[in-house]
Amino acid sequence: MPIVTDPSVAINMTINMSLLFRKTVPWEKKTSNNQFDVTMGLFDGAETFELVGWYILSLLTEKYGNSISLYRDDGLSALNKMPQDIKTDICKIFRNNDLKITVEANLTKVNFLLVTLNLKSRKHLPYTKEGNTPL
Repeated sequence: MPIVTDPSVAINMTINMSLLFRKTVPWEKKTSNNQFDVTMGLFDGAETFELVGWYILSLLTEKYGNSISLYRDDGLSALNKMPQDIKTDICKIFRNNDLKITVEANLTKVNFLLVTLNLKSRKHLPYTKEGNTPL
């Protein structure tokens, strides 16, 4: 059973369409008039991204089980399958939902959020993006 139901998607779409204003002028997407869009700077942008993330995660979980993790717009997985098949499947799921994704495969070391994960050494270390100074 999917985590996100059709009524909850409709409610979220309606709420966001009624709240997207800039200086009392309703915001409109300039590149297309039939696409819905939410920016990260929107007051409930993070919540909207989590809702979309849960929906996509529910679709991926149906196919790959609980081996995929997601945090807002970052995802990570370690799967024992052919990389090209996985990339094709994941890109198709995103494309079917009018979303885009970048998929990298065959990595043994990754920086995910604030951690460097190394499958070969089985170690994890703190990670900070270059130029990011903690306050």
